[in-house]
Formats: sequence, structure tokens, C-alpha cells
Amino acid sequence: MIKSTWQVKNYLAFFLVIVSLNTTNPCLAVVSDNGKAFPASLLLTASTTEHKQDELFRHHPPALPNPRPFKLAAVTSYTLPNGLSVQLLPDHRVPFVTVDLGINAGSTLDPVPLLGLSSMTADMLTEGTTTRTSKQIADEVDFIGGALGADATHDNVIVSGSALSKYTPKLLDIFADVVLHPNFPDNELKLKKTNLIQELVIKRSEPEFLVEERFNKVTFGNHPYAIVAPTEQTVSAMTVNDLQKFHKQYYIPQIANLVIVGDFDLDSMKSLIYERFGDTWQGSPSLSAYLSAVPKQHGKIIALVDRPGSVQSSIKLGNISIKKTDPDYFPFLVANQILGGATNSRLFLNIREQKGYTYGAYSGVGARKEPGAFAAEAEVRTEVTAPSIEEFLYELDRLRNIKVTNKELAQAKSYLVGSFQLGLETQSGLANRLLERKLYNLPNDYLETYADKIMAITPDQVRDMARKHIDIDNLVICVVGDANKIKSDLQYFGNVDVYDTAGKLLSQSTTLLPSNNLVN
Repeated sequence: MIKSTWQVKNYLAFFLVIVSLNTTNPCLAVVSDNGKAFPASLLLTASTTEHKQDELFRHHPPALPNPRPFKLAAVTSYTLPNGLSVQLLPDHRVPFVTVDLGINAGSTLDPVPLLGLSSMTADMLTEGTTTRTSKQIADEVDFIGGALGADATHDNVIVSGSALSKYTPKLLDIFADVVLHPNFPDNELKLKKTNLIQELVIKRSEPEFLVEERFNKVTFGNHPYAIVAPTEQTVSAMTVNDLQKFHKQYYIPQIANLVIVGDFDLDSMKSLIYERFGDTWQGSPSLSAYLSAVPKQHGKIIALVDRPGSVQSSIKLGNISIKKTDPDYFPFLVANQILGGATNSRLFLNIREQKGYTYGAYSGVGARKEPGAFAAEAEVRTEVTAPSIEEFLYELDRLRNIKVTNKELAQAKSYLVGSFQLGLETQSGLANRLLERKLYNLPNDYLETYADKIMAITPDQVRDMARKHIDIDNLVICVVGDANKIKSDLQYFGNVDVYDTAGKLLSQSTTLLPSNNLVN
């Protein structure tokens, strides 16, 4: 119910404006508060003009500012007599401390019959030591407001811990205990193995996993980078003795790097580190495991994983590209960002925004110690599988042959620099970058010169990098989907090898594979 004169006037004015939209009668008018009348059309025109002016700013985004200069605070670096490399960075902004330990003991060291051993060893570190049970470890870490965990990548094992700074001695005590004295309890290992086997069963039903697995196997062949996950057989074969042997052989100070960032006194921290990791941590360097060179691809390979009844196709295509220390790393990073690094990149704007084939299309560069893979990927509707691949190839070719615009280049560089510097604002982010610098033998000024190197990239460099590192004639194209519906369309791009979801080859084309490729 309308209760005031003000409400009556407003409802009447609104009514007259609506009527005026459907009439040319100039007599329709709105009476103002001072008694004067004016045409309702003028009210509408004024309102529309004001609205348009308010919306103009949306068409002109603010100019991108220059990146802020980053000056790394003084880092104290030294090596203990046992060979452990240490980096210390006091940060008194918050009463917190972050500890990262990186060891060159990643999955590339896994024996073939025991794939997944490095990950299992890392995962079991917090499940019990010679003096603490898994529950005691969890309770003690929880009491100091902390976190503790370990994970293995292809190249390294990373152990991370954090806590309130007043509990730093306690954190380092627990941290050193799980790293140096794990006892890998048999009951905990059995539980881990059971859970992992169940996870692998579930993964076999996920298209994202299947396309990643097939792409890596076809791309990297016999190289350890080909392994995405262990098998049920290799997990079942692991024993406590296997974990103990791996730990003794590779968890040694000579190939380890310790980084601590946080609220601490430098001299006191040095004493704590020596007490926990100095005399007590010894080890003999073993012979370095031989890591074969990544294979070279000759000719386009199309691999199809048959997933009957699938209503969409998972696509991943790419080739081996660069390692983290490659001089081309920065310009290729910018090239990838323009191609598929974000939602304003070319792949997303084309395949999602223009074509509507997918919810998202992206690309990435997996630079590691050895050359990793460049890859572009998307999940699309089954009926547009082939058209989607055509658009991927079109965008790859366009990046290789046509210079990017200044606008695209500026946006890509701003995004990369901004996200990198934002990550350095947290203790964990800064600790991770300091550890990365050491593990991958990056220059000492890597963090401080990152922005300058990105901002110096030119359109010519982007095109050169695309031509050099995106091998359009020797791509690996992997698709997971219903073979009955999409195989014939994929044959337009070349011969197609078909696999089942367990990785078994169902039908093989005459495609020539690299001599060291393993595709089972």
C-alpha cells in the first residue's frame, strides 16, 4: 500500500516514462516538486544520458602500471660441514616461521618395478618416527599452530613446515625427526597402499587423468617424465624395506637445501639448525642415477583413448619444449601466456567465447630440470572434437606466423609479473621461490630480475619462441572419448592409435614413433 505523496509522485513519474516509450505524444509530462511540468521524454533522455556516461569507464580499462621494483632482503646463505645448503631470511612482520627442505630425490629415481616409491616415501615421513607415532606428530604440530607435510615431484622431494615463531625450536625438532628418523610403520604403509590403490581405480574413470597419462607416455617414452602415476602392481609390491632403502640412499644432506623464512633471530636460528641437522645428519653420496635424454618426436602422433559412452572429449596436444634454465624460458613463458595462460588468452577467447565448444581452453609450459612439455588442452562436447582440434592448430599456427599485438603483449607481461610478485608477499611463497632458485640452479638475482626480463620481451621474440618451441609438424595429439563417434573425424588429422582406459593398445596405425618411445 502506498502511504506518502512522495511515493505517489514517483510511481506516477515511472508510469508516465513507460507510457512515453510507446507514444510520440509531446503532451505527456511529469510534474516536478516545484510545480513545473516537463516532457516525460526529457526525463528518460536525461536518465539514459547519465547512465551512458556512468558506463563509459567500462570501455576504457585503466592503464597498466609499471611493475614495482622488487628488492630481496639480505639472505644468509651457507653450507654445513655435512653438505646441507642453508638459506635464512628473517621476516619480522608477523610472528610466524616457514621451513622448506628440498631434496633431489624425486620420482625420476623410482625403480621401474616400484614406480611411486619416492612419493610413498615422502608421504610416509609424517606417519611415525623412532620416537613418535603418527598421532603424536599430528598432535604436537597442531598444538604449536603449525603444519607439516611432504610431497614428491618428478625432480625433488619437498618437506614443508610452519608454526608460530615462539614455537620455532619445537617445529624444527619435529621437522628434523620426520626427515632423519622415519620408521615407516608397516600398519601405516598398508593403509597408505590400500588408499592409493583405490585412488588409482577412481582415476581410471576420470578423462583428465587418462589424457594426461597417455600424452605423457607418448611424448616422453621411456623417460621418467612419462610417468603420471604408479600402477596397482608397483604399489602392492612396496615394502617397508624398500622405503627404508630409498630413504637411506637419497635423503642425504649433500643433495638437500634448507630454506627458513620468518620471525627469528639469525644467530639463534643457526644454532638450532646445527643442533638438529648438523652432526646428526650424515650420509654418503651415491652414484647419480643416469637420466636418459628426453626423446625427439618425428611426425605427428594421434592417440585416442576409447571411453565408450563419453559425452565429451578431453583433448591435449603439444610437444617437448624447454627446461627451467633455458635462455628461452622467459620469452616462451610470455608466448604461452598470450596463447592460453588465462581467460583473456587466445585459446579461451576462441574456443570458449567465440565457438562455445568448451568451458575453458588453456596451455602451459612444464619446464623442469630437463626439458618438459608444452601442451594445450580442453574438454569439449563430443560432436565438436575435430573442430576444436582445428581451432587449437589454427591458434598455434597463428602464434608462430603473426606478431602478437602490443595490447596482448602488455596484458600478458603484466599478468605474469603481477602474479609472480604477489606470490612473494607471503612467507611460504617467498620460501618456495628461494628453494626453487637453489634446486634448479637459477641465477642468484632470479627473483629480482624476473620482472625486468619479462617486461623486456618483444613481439618478435614471442613469434620466434613459438616457431622454435611449438613443433606444429611433430605434435602429439591425445584425445579421450567415445571412439565410435570420433575416430573417423580424428583420422582427418592423421593415423590414429587407439587404447583402452587401462592403457592397452587396441589398434595401431602406421605412425612412426621415436625409437625410445614406450606407449603401453
